Amino acid sequence: MEETVPEHYVVKAKSEWTPEETTHVLREAKIKNILHNSLDIVMSNRVIACKSAKEIWDTLETQCHGSASIKKNRKALLIQEYEQFDARPDESLTDLYDRFLTLLNNLSLVGNEYVSEDSNTKFLRALPEEWDTQTSIIRHQYDLNTVSLDEVYGMLRTHDLEVQKRKNKKSSKAKTIALNVEAK
Repeated sequence: MEETVPEHYVVKAKSEWTPEETTHVLREAKIKNILHNSLDIVMSNRVIACKSAKEIWDTLETQCHGSASIKKNRKALLIQEYEQFDARPDESLTDLYDRFLTLLNNLSLVGNEYVSEDSNTKFLRALPEEWDTQTSIIRHQYDLNTVSLDEVYGMLRTHDLEVQKRKNKKSSKAKTIALNVEAK
């Protein structure tokens, strides 16, 4: 299969290249080489036929992020997921936080970021009912505009660890009392 060269291109022998053309060709080759070497075999196969670094980049962008309509739909789905975000049954505080942080990061990647107050409030409202007292305290004691989500999580995690410690202490006391009763 013979390639056709567009009319506005002038095919020159390498010996006729200007220094600028030589620099351009070398730069293009380096960029293509860097792109190909940084890809795994699957992605490299998808761009192997591309003629220019720009074509490789555009193909990779479409492959990884999708077309404009896919990006728009993804953004809409992420916003909907954010609006409906809630704790799952039997989900730990850390799992909820990790899932929420991943959602916020994905939203940021599609150009949708929320101010601290909104994301903090959303996270606190997503917690199960058993956290109501603690979330109320945080909402009233701290300015959710200036506190980071990490700090909110840290406060909740500290409380959670204290509660677990108390439960473990009560549990071990109950076991000790039970052992003492049985020993008599």
